[in-house]
Amino acid sequence: MVDILTNQTTNQEFSDFAVEQIHNVDVVTTYHGEPSAQVCDLLLNKNGKLYIATSSQNPFFKDLIKQPKVIVNDYKGNGTMDSCGFSIRGTIQNVGHEYIDEIFGKNDYLNEIYADNVEAVKEDLRVLEIIPLEASYLDHRTHPIFMRKFKF
Repeated sequence: MVDILTNQTTNQEFSDFAVEQIHNVDVVTTYHGEPSAQVCDLLLNKNGKLYIATSSQNPFFKDLIKQPKVIVNDYKGNGTMDSCGFSIRGTIQNVGHEYIDEIFGKNDYLNEIYADNVEAVKEDLRVLEIIPLEASYLDHRTHPIFMRKFKF
């Protein structure tokens, strides 16, 4: 299971928690007024920013570039009363290939997924930087239920 956050949890600790313990998230934006979402891995937390990567050919990548306001959501648990989750509001921007080698170094499974041609995949992938503005955290594992807001 994942850690339980508290009122003493810092923004850095929250971001580490999101990347290292939750990791797999839904990233949501809009395109022409319609929702656009994709499941992504939070791959890196650096300098108060979160990073994902996606193919430059992915239609979702194009949606993110056109509408850079995002919500990042997810939770962990085996049921409602054994779960915690968060929602992060922020902005996102394409930083090209910045940090791509660091991302592959920290997330060894990427080398396994793309073993057939890692270098070509790295060339195609674009790193997207999420700048958190605020976050909400909810934990049903505690009594009473714990809620917390984070401002970045």
